[in-house]
Amino acid sequence: MPAGGDRLTLRTKLGFGIGDFAFNLYWQATTLYLLYYYTDVVGLSAATAGWIFGAAMLWDALCDPVAGFLANRTRTRWGRYRPYLLFGCIPLALSFIAMFYPSAATGDRLLALVLGTHMLFRTAYTVLSMPYNSLMATLTRSSQERGGLAAARMVCASSAGLLVALLTLKLVHGFGAGDEKQGFLAVMTLYAVVSLPVFLLTFLSTEERVQADAHTLSVRDALAVVLRNRAFLLVCGMSVALMAAGTFLSKTLPYVLKYALHREDLIGTALGVVALQVFIAVPLWAWLMRRTSKRLVALAGGGLAIGAYAVLGALGTPGVPALLLLLGVIGFASAATLLASWAMIPDTVEYGEWRTGIRGEGTIFGVIAFAQKGALAIAVGGVGHLLGALGFAANQAQAPATLDGIWAMLWQGPMALLVVGMVFAYFYPVTPGMHRDLLHELGRRRAAAGAAP
Repeated sequence: MPAGGDRLTLRTKLGFGIGDFAFNLYWQATTLYLLYYYTDVVGLSAATAGWIFGAAMLWDALCDPVAGFLANRTRTRWGRYRPYLLFGCIPLALSFIAMFYPSAATGDRLLALVLGTHMLFRTAYTVLSMPYNSLMATLTRSSQERGGLAAARMVCASSAGLLVALLTLKLVHGFGAGDEKQGFLAVMTLYAVVSLPVFLLTFLSTEERVQADAHTLSVRDALAVVLRNRAFLLVCGMSVALMAAGTFLSKTLPYVLKYALHREDLIGTALGVVALQVFIAVPLWAWLMRRTSKRLVALAGGGLAIGAYAVLGALGTPGVPALLLLLGVIGFASAATLLASWAMIPDTVEYGEWRTGIRGEGTIFGVIAFAQKGALAIAVGGVGHLLGALGFAANQAQAPATLDGIWAMLWQGPMALLVVGMVFAYFYPVTPGMHRDLLHELGRRRAAAGAAP
């Protein structure tokens, strides 16, 4: 059991977790629908839309380590990370709305506008999300309590994902009354407005209880925190593979439903099935994680998801009921891998401190976000490129070879990436017992340092 000083109240856990509800209003809206918005509403080609999305995500990825490094060096009366939640939420909301603001621009001006607004949003998102992620490691040193924090944020994140998946297109059609551009603007404005009080609640409900490094972090320190931390490098590899696998699924699924199964009306339902199963499964996987280990939960979920993708491939293009059933299994399994990866990351902070003497949680979370978003950028750009190479043309009947290729993208890509991710998870070294020993050793070092003249 965690020591008294490391135990967290329900208010703190929920207050921290609900912040991911707000973040996922933005994240899920862009992940699930922005590529579709670019191709089927704005009218960009699939390849152009994919590489614009990928370029903006790559810029986001490059900003992440910088934002984490700067947040690590921040010192205010509210702490290092909490002030960003207070002062960064309004710029994030405005930049998000700007991405969906209708324009009469065409040609190169349209491309510049789309890319510019997307990069502005990604910058604002990074400035806010990096401190939020790093905050998780400063609320408690207890690995068990961090598992509870990861579960809380996953439940809140998946509930936002469920709402975005199920309601977005319905609200777009309702608010737009036939004009999808106006409909998307209204819905995304609604999401942005809802996020603001949620971020404020997270700011008010949390407190940074783990002491900051006494010295400011140099670039050399930051490199040491990353390169000498084997546990972090393994979690980073696993997270990259999971991000790329999820991206292939979410970006390809709308095209399969619209063009292969001719059920555009089920896009939101299918995406919602995945999000619903994540929402349902997180408490179950969290219970198992408390009784076993984060590594075991990751491997169990990854194996289950790999099996579901293999069944999809064996069936060929299935009927809607079979597809929804297997998507539900994939969502259930994804809850385990995502929960385990987010619960593992804070523990690598102590592992790195044990190796280097430096905590550097801002750098840790900044680098892992850089890797995840870099993977997302490449995956999205790859999806768009593959669609173009397959001869895809928006809002037209597709050739049989194109449909076969889109279907193969849906299951082959995620399955292969998950296999890679599980190899990284298998070698993750921080067991519950090892983490307790790390905390004991770090406490002994601090006591010895405090007693030294």
